[in-house]
Amino acid sequence: MALFSIRTLIRAFLLLLAVHVATHAVHAQNDDSAEADAAAAAEPKENSEAGEAGTAVEEPPKPEVVIPPPFTLRPYEVLVQVSWPVDAHYPQERRHELSNSVSRDLTSRFRQMWSMECREALTAERQTASALQQANAEEWTAKYIEQGYDKVLHVVVEQNGVVQKVTAVEWCLSSQTLSPLVQLESRDSRELAKLVADAASRAFRPIGEIEVSEGEKLEFRIRAGEFPPEDPALAPFQVGQYLIPYVRYFGKKREIQSVRTIPWTYLKVVERDRSRVRVETKSAFGQPVPKAGRRMEVMVMLLRPSWDASEVLLYPRGSRRTPLVGYHCDVVDRLPTKEDPVPERDVYYSTREGTIRIPVPEKGDPLRYLMVHSGQSVLAQLPILPGTAPWLEVEVPDDRARLTVEGEVSLLQGELIDIIATREVVFARTRAAAKKEDWTSYDKFNRQIDELPKLEEFKGRIETLQLKAVYQAQQAKDRVAEIRIKRLCGKVLESAETHLDPGRIAEFRGEMRGVRPE
Repeated sequence: MALFSIRTLIRAFLLLLAVHVATHAVHAQNDDSAEADAAAAAEPKENSEAGEAGTAVEEPPKPEVVIPPPFTLRPYEVLVQVSWPVDAHYPQERRHELSNSVSRDLTSRFRQMWSMECREALTAERQTASALQQANAEEWTAKYIEQGYDKVLHVVVEQNGVVQKVTAVEWCLSSQTLSPLVQLESRDSRELAKLVADAASRAFRPIGEIEVSEGEKLEFRIRAGEFPPEDPALAPFQVGQYLIPYVRYFGKKREIQSVRTIPWTYLKVVERDRSRVRVETKSAFGQPVPKAGRRMEVMVMLLRPSWDASEVLLYPRGSRRTPLVGYHCDVVDRLPTKEDPVPERDVYYSTREGTIRIPVPEKGDPLRYLMVHSGQSVLAQLPILPGTAPWLEVEVPDDRARLTVEGEVSLLQGELIDIIATREVVFARTRAAAKKEDWTSYDKFNRQIDELPKLEEFKGRIETLQLKAVYQAQQAKDRVAEIRIKRLCGKVLESAETHLDPGRIAEFRGEMRGVRPE
């Protein structure tokens, strides 16, 4: 009985154990099935996300928005190319060493102002001094405008015996112009790299953009002005220097359509505060510098004298082939006024070719004013910086109509004086004849008085002259000449009305009335 009970308990325990194992197996199978179902359910979503990700990858990436640094913190992207002589004295190793020396020298001078690449010019890029003299700005613009440089400086080194001649020129992206040539020479080969760096530094023309334009108040920001060079002499836009303004015009996509300089206008730096300057306008026009707009930028560039004189051609408007010969010109350092007529003047007369040569002033302010005279009139009054260009052309108003009128008016004035003098003489003779009771002579002198030109006749001649000359000036669209012609004719007409007044003869007739007996 006891044995049965033990066996029964063992069987019951084994049965319970089997049931527990089976139950655990079933739960484990259910868990695996649930995980599989969850994985299966999640798989389409992951595939869907992968598909969406694949679609997103196929779309073109959005352009990265690059915000340029402020103008005063934006360094110049500069390319310096040097055309070294290719001969036994300049092997490749020496040319490479010289190029590195030039690069180190320029980097130490301009520091953060320039982001520079300096290299020896490739075979296709090599230049000569004569080629730089004949360089065309449009060709250089087409070549470099897409290369990302703000300035391209090309320096040519030529060996002539023991003399090393260095010629440099700068192309500017902003103005799309070439600088005047810089030519230096030395006999010391040890200073060659420094000489090349000097030429490149002198050819470099810093630029600025307008910040304030309020009437005569003009202020400009200096490009990379917050990065001053090591040498203060290289600091851009120093007080007393002159700048030349130019205007950049843009299209709808901010592409440059044209660049134009403002003629006969110079800006003198009168105050500089690190990266900003205030300027004073010297111009032949009232307010020549326009305000900047959405599609227009007003810029300035440093202007340096590069020649010892400037040749100036004078010609009338629209007639370049007929230059002005023998015209009187004055060059003064300030404009004359009533209080200060400026007696110290350099006087010139145009040559047979219609030119005058104005040298660079030896000292003081380099700006001068050119005054072109025609008779008593001033045809042109222009500011000029001698030496900043070898050749200048001055187009003045066509003064031929006014000169014709001036000549005719001089003749009329002479006739008027003769008439007045003759009249007074005849009056005196008439009085003398009456006093002597010489009535034959008295009658003759009275007839001479009646034959004197009358005011209406004189006025008719003046009006005819004025009408013809004014018409010529209007045809030439020369408002200034028209005003001058009217002024000349008006003066002689006023004199005629004063001195040929019919009342003067009537007064004399009254005086003589009753002198002769009936």
